Amino acid sequence: MLPVTTDRLTPLDMSRRWVNVTGTHGPFVQFSFIVADPDLSVELVLPYLAFSEFCEANGVELSVDPTAATCFERLKWRSRKASGERTTLTAEATRNEEVK
Repeated sequence: MLPVTTDRLTPLDMSRRWVNVTGTHGPFVQFSFIVADPDLSVELVLPYLAFSEFCEANGVELSVDPTAATCFERLKWRSRKASGERTTLTAEATRNEEVK
């Protein structure tokens, strides 16, 4: 949840950072990166793996627009599969093949 600021005289906490995913385009994630205040944001587009690293490096709180949620989940799944990470489904399928 993004913060609501009411008093502009309050010092900003520059360590607070958020990412709001607004869409996906092929292998890319479109998102807003917000620092300290919703008025301090930038729109960015990165490939999913770079997006993941960006979020980890910046210690962000992640939110996803409801209109982007399904596509974002699919992109995460495809990216994990492409990078060689084993999902529960893949591991279970492998064990079933070994039993046969």
